[in-house]
Amino acid sequence: MITLQNDALTVVVNELGAQLHSIKRRDNQIEYLWQGDANSWGRQAPILFPFVGRLKDDQYQFAGQTYHQTQHGFARDRQFSVVDQTSDHVLLEQRSDDKTRQVFPFAFVLQVEYRLDGDQLSVQYRVENPADQSLIYAIGAHPGFNMPLTAAGKFEQVEFSTVPAEEFSRIVLAGPYNDSAHPQLIDMHQPFQLDHELFNHDAIIFKTGGCNFAATLTDQNSGYGVTVNTKGTQYVGLWSAYPAKANFACVEPWWGIADNVNADGLLLHKQGMSRLAPGQSAAYHFSIHPF
Repeated sequence: MITLQNDALTVVVNELGAQLHSIKRRDNQIEYLWQGDANSWGRQAPILFPFVGRLKDDQYQFAGQTYHQTQHGFARDRQFSVVDQTSDHVLLEQRSDDKTRQVFPFAFVLQVEYRLDGDQLSVQYRVENPADQSLIYAIGAHPGFNMPLTAAGKFEQVEFSTVPAEEFSRIVLAGPYNDSAHPQLIDMHQPFQLDHELFNHDAIIFKTGGCNFAATLTDQNSGYGVTVNTKGTQYVGLWSAYPAKANFACVEPWWGIADNVNADGLLLHKQGMSRLAPGQSAAYHFSIHPF
């Protein structure tokens, strides 16, 4: 485990999956990050790469070959190496190898950077294509937060709000697949209270279209909460386990999405994928502000 610290925050990162393990403010010592529970959701903040969401039948076709890949890709279950580290910053890296090519026939370099900036945690993902063919991929974040943040609170007392506070297009999931041809509208002019039944059809997906989008979870009993600030994301998901009723909620910046209900399985046709030309790289940013 890697510990980062400044005057405001203490953050712990696990080299396995480059996954966040703990986020605490030093002034209240509250644990903001979900600590995992096999009875509901055993993960904490997995990185989603090279796919976001589920593929139809957990497979896809590329260049005449069929490849099998489970939900959210493999990066979350692979070890990252530390490239650079200071007291308040760490850069971790994972590279393609023979094992990844069995399920994803592309060369890649995936870097994850965590940096403490006052009382905010800045996160950057960087994807590089070191090969002589285009790299096709998606990437996303899946951090889970304890909600409520104190023992006196209740899940149903947690408020969810957005900036901008306006009407958004919501991508509906049909099972694990997206039904983007039939979007709904979700009115965020006023915050709403969390309820486990909100997630009986999986995540609530906001189609943000790359705008500056901030999503805030506030434990109304204590006044503590967390804001996830995004820029350039196409989608942001709000999710909690169902039918398990656990005290956490995930705010998920996504540069990609699960297969469409009408997907034909061809990677070249897959919705929401990014492409990098040979030798090119791309960076993806968001931040987490516990308060």
